[in-house]
Amino acid sequence: MSESASAEIVCTKCGQKFSAPGYACSKCQGSLAKVCGNCGFKNSVAKNYCDRCGTPMTLAPAAPPAAAAAPPPEAQPPGTAHIPQTASRGSGAAGPPPKVAPPPPAGGLAIPAARRMDSRGPAPVPEGAYVPPPPTTEASFSRLRRRDALQKLRFWLPILAVAAVGYLAYYDYNKPEKAIPRAAAQYLGALNHLDFPGAYALLSQEARAHCSLEEFRALSDETPWTWSDVQIVRLEPEAAVVKYRLISNGQPPSDDFLILLREDGKWMRPYNWNLLQKIEDAFARKDPDMALLLAQAAVRINPRDPIARGYLCESVYFRNVPAETERECALAISLSRIYPSKLSLKSLYHLRAILGDTYKNSLRKYPEAVAQYDAMLAFPNLAAQDKCKLLLARADTRAAMGVAAEANLDLKEAASLCTSPEDLAYVRRKQDQTRSPK
Repeated sequence: MSESASAEIVCTKCGQKFSAPGYACSKCQGSLAKVCGNCGFKNSVAKNYCDRCGTPMTLAPAAPPAAAAAPPPEAQPPGTAHIPQTASRGSGAAGPPPKVAPPPPAGGLAIPAARRMDSRGPAPVPEGAYVPPPPTTEASFSRLRRRDALQKLRFWLPILAVAAVGYLAYYDYNKPEKAIPRAAAQYLGALNHLDFPGAYALLSQEARAHCSLEEFRALSDETPWTWSDVQIVRLEPEAAVVKYRLISNGQPPSDDFLILLREDGKWMRPYNWNLLQKIEDAFARKDPDMALLLAQAAVRINPRDPIARGYLCESVYFRNVPAETERECALAISLSRIYPSKLSLKSLYHLRAILGDTYKNSLRKYPEAVAQYDAMLAFPNLAAQDKCKLLLARADTRAAMGVAAEANLDLKEAASLCTSPEDLAYVRRKQDQTRSPK
């Protein structure tokens, strides 16, 4: 094909040619393309240059309609040989010249000429032979919905599967059964390797607010020790007790415990040993007000610490606040049954003594006071003098309750144990008061 050849508008589906651009084929509704006259490449109908060879693409001008061929002279009727073809036989006047469509502008889009509809129109359809297309039904809509749902499922199912695997892995890594021993091992490992900044970072926020890194380092024991066998012995939603095997230099192995609290999704150490030592110093200085402030701070750091609660019990007792004394002392004794601590039997005896005195002399709760004296009398290895004091206190309480017989039994037992002249004189006086009249 030469370079000067004109371009053509061709249907890409049926091959029908058109003299002017359009949007679709009028025959099959296929898309139209402008075929380059130089290389035959099919371009968009709006293109003026070929996308392959760059040749300008100009449509060929429309050809004028061909004139009707004149019959040969011998075939013409007699007397009509010299009548021009354009003459009208009816009137003898020349007809108008035929209309020729102007050529399309070079490089532009030609407006397609209006076509005359076939006068015959579409072929008639016999009555009853036309079958309309089936209307859209709910079943077809259901199929479309199922298809769309299936496509969405195919898209989202791999994403959801990956997300589920990631969530399960995250949950398994952070569940308390694994996170708590891991946090305890990290804290013990840092202390064992004298990494005090690393261990200090594992303290709770409240603990770090009341203890500096230098104070934490000074209170840490640098004696060589090792640990093993970390396990959870008590688990709560916000707290856990961890037991581990402690092996100190020159000492037999023993069990030690840590309390960990959940804080912002992490398990932290509520360290308050520095405050407990300061409380003891305040009691030694006879400063119950400072001891009360420090005990309150120690309880805020670790509300489950029986020792901190015991110091708070003793502090409010010295401040002569019976209601708070009852609450804090009873809570300290209750916590000592649940959480392991270094609260000795002597300390527990002291707490029950404070609680019994508060029940008896301040709150007048005599049955509760008797229960505390009973518990104290059950402590092992009590000295005779301690039993003497407890029996006298229980006898007073029972006498106030109106049970003179039981009070006399306590006084009789106390007389066999007491050695102090003052205590013996008190026993005889109380026996005279509670003796039944004859």
